[in-house]
Amino acid sequence: MAKDVTTYTIKEALAARVDDHVEIAVETQDGTKLKLKATPDQLDALVGDLETILDADDAAA
Repeated sequence: MAKDVTTYTIKEALAARVDDHVEIAVETQDGTKLKLKATPDQLDALVGDLETILDADDAAA
């Protein structure tokens, strides 16, 4: 990731399918509100990454 990226801690996140994409609404701990739009392929890749991270955490425990 780039150095100039702001890091937020998620307070709440919701997802909804809208036409041909998925929108993820996020509220951060400091009250910042974001809406992310992603294709199903982008989300599949993200889910794969998250599963790999969580599986490694489970294996370490």
